[in-house]
Amino acid sequence: MGYRSDVAYTIAFKNKEHRIRFMAAQALDPEIDLKEFNLVDDTTILFYHWRVKWYDEYELVIAHKRLLEDAKAQGCAWAFCRVGEEIGDIDQDGKDDEGQDIYTVDIVFPTQSIHLETEGEPYPIGETLDTP
Repeated sequence: MGYRSDVAYTIAFKNKEHRIRFMAAQALDPEIDLKEFNLVDDTTILFYHWRVKWYDEYELVIAHKRLLEDAKAQGCAWAFCRVGEEIGDIDQDGKDDEGQDIYTVDIVFPTQSIHLETEGEPYPIGETLDTP
């Protein structure tokens, strides 16, 4: 079965057009499936994977880390969190669009879960990002 983690990240783009162009380019990577992203609002996306094998050498992980690096390079605000099976096995990071640290991640013990807070209405469950 292997060690599994819950992984979530969110990216806030400069505007809707920026999001559409960025995600269209990312969709060219066969490891990136746009159906796995939820649309929070016109400029913000959310990715969440539950009980995934999140190893640095896995192609899926490489692709998502590259996506986050591309978003950072384009000045997007972002937040990332990975919660492993063992208590205390947590990676979290985030920056606003000016590069300042942000921590919008709530981690609940003992069951460990991820809650990424966004402004405004919560994203609609099941509404995913479609190919532009």
